[in-house]
Amino acid sequence: MTMAGVLLLVRAGTGDIMLYLQSQVSMKVYVQPQADSAAIAGVLRQNGFVESAVIETKEQQLQQLSLFFQGKAYLLDSFKDSDMPDAIRLKLKPGTDAAYVADQLRGMKGISDVLFPQQFAETLLRWSDAVNRYGLLLFLFFAAIAFLTVFLAITLALSQRQKEIRVKLLLGAKPWHVRSQFLLEGGIIGLFGSLFALLAIYGLYVAVLQRVAQLLPGLIHVSPGAMYALLLGLLAAGTCIGVAASYFSTGKLMNDA
Repeated sequence: MTMAGVLLLVRAGTGDIMLYLQSQVSMKVYVQPQADSAAIAGVLRQNGFVESAVIETKEQQLQQLSLFFQGKAYLLDSFKDSDMPDAIRLKLKPGTDAAYVADQLRGMKGISDVLFPQQFAETLLRWSDAVNRYGLLLFLFFAAIAFLTVFLAITLALSQRQKEIRVKLLLGAKPWHVRSQFLLEGGIIGLFGSLFALLAIYGLYVAVLQRVAQLLPGLIHVSPGAMYALLLGLLAAGTCIGVAASYFSTGKLMNDA
């Protein structure tokens, strides 16, 4: 249960990081020569998904390109003689679908082209999907291990207490009453196991995630409410796993009774 909780925290944190990185992908909009760059930048700033829109003139772009052509000024001269249009560098708000925005801007009047690292964005999305897919598989794997652990523990207890069980049944105890004792035992095993897991996960949350959230408030958003909901969910899941494992382990007892 500790590993399952850690995986859920990692999944939540990774999802926030993916959204942050995707929103931080740089997007450059090239303006048509006859269009007014300032007017287009003003229109873009009015959109809810745009955090900032900075105009880059031809001179500013050439200055940036000069870093790549040090010692090869003749290559830079070819750009100076070209009809390089103004560009607008956009910074999108966190959580914005950059790929969708790029597609919409390409059809906007006055914009000739939109440069957007589509391959990088698709890579981020693949990573996010992989985290969701494999994180769920790992969670199910560890849940199955917890189930088998309790199942084997109750099965061993049954084999060791066969005489006690037979005596209770001979004295008139109902099979379901005897079985409920083992269900309670399995539930307690799951409950206490989950409590230890909760302490470990909460310690990780306080020692690591809260500090990261304070240093980088825009990167990870794991609120205390979501954390408490996660802890309660793991506590309930651990208890249910213990009861379910005991139920299946004691099935033979009910049949023989």
